[in-house]
Amino acid sequence: MKEFLWKHFVKDYENYTDPEVRGRYTRLTGTMGITVNTVLCIIKIILGVIIHSIAVIADGAHDMADSLAAFITLIGAKISRKPADEDHPYGHARAEYIASLTVSVIILFVGYELMKNSVEKCLHPTETTFSWLMVGFMVFAILLKGASALFTIATGKHINSLPVIAAGTDNRNDVIASIIIVCGMLIHHFTGVELDGYLGCMFSLFIIYSGIMIIKETVDQILGARPDPEVVKEMEDIIKAHAVILDIHDMVIYSYGPGKNFASFHAEVDAERDIMEIHDAIDHIERELKDRLNITVTCHMDPVYVNDPVRNELDDKIRDILNDYEAVIGFHDLRILHDKGITRVSLDIEVAPGKAYPGEEIAGRLRDVIKSVDKDLELDVDFDQGYTVL
Repeated sequence: MKEFLWKHFVKDYENYTDPEVRGRYTRLTGTMGITVNTVLCIIKIILGVIIHSIAVIADGAHDMADSLAAFITLIGAKISRKPADEDHPYGHARAEYIASLTVSVIILFVGYELMKNSVEKCLHPTETTFSWLMVGFMVFAILLKGASALFTIATGKHINSLPVIAAGTDNRNDVIASIIIVCGMLIHHFTGVELDGYLGCMFSLFIIYSGIMIIKETVDQILGARPDPEVVKEMEDIIKAHAVILDIHDMVIYSYGPGKNFASFHAEVDAERDIMEIHDAIDHIERELKDRLNITVTCHMDPVYVNDPVRNELDDKIRDILNDYEAVIGFHDLRILHDKGITRVSLDIEVAPGKAYPGEEIAGRLRDVIKSVDKDLELDVDFDQGYTVL
């Protein structure tokens, strides 16, 4: 069903990484959300007042919050599509994160208000009026809102939009609330046990939890979350598919919002290979990454003498030593440098972020193995953090 709606209501729907197309997806989910939630809000509040149910009224209020969330999502999407300007050379795509935070704050506020009213209902219960018409309407609302929630969340994941996912999550919460309310109505009708206030308390806690989770996910993106391992793997596959590339390291991927991704990496190449051939290959790699993954990439070239027997011997010995350390991901830029009569073995060791490593011990062991190959060799080692650890 979702593919049918995308195909018929989103122009150029297959090109969903394009900012304009993403905007069309967002407008579709936003318009659907505003329409569905506004209708349900009005009816639920009216019926809730008639049957004296705080849970139904709160559910209607939550629908109103969902409409507001959908409206804010539309605004955020519109701002995020603004082109780069003098003050914002990377564009405005991070406006989606602001919209997501705003939606989550609304969710938290609704959860707080519902909790307050529900506790009041628990302390001072009032009799609710049972109505099969109300039960029928709530079942209809569950089906309608459930379909809207599933479609919105699927669309948000499809276009990688946190605000759309947040809006869909809020709709899903409302579906759960409505199911709980219907169960409470039926229990009260057949047993006489009044659960309205308690059900409201339970649902409010779920709302608050979902709001906190959305905030956490959004803040992670703002602070700089770990890149998607699938994207990292695909980048590596594209780069290493070119024969001139021996290996890559120091890959960094950073985002200025959905669709605004940048990256850099170092590529090891044969120092004896034609420089123009290497340059043309790197140019092709940068264009291919832009076309296939929509990532703007800068590559730094590291020439390596692959036929140097001393370097190759050291490569094997160093690799054996570093395998003993869990925090060490690998090493790169192994070179033998001659400067002012001193011969140095230079390399960079990549370590996992947040993991401790005994730098002095590692350097000491490397120094010993280098001296065993040639006592005149000196060691020059740097420890780098890995940013795209798979």
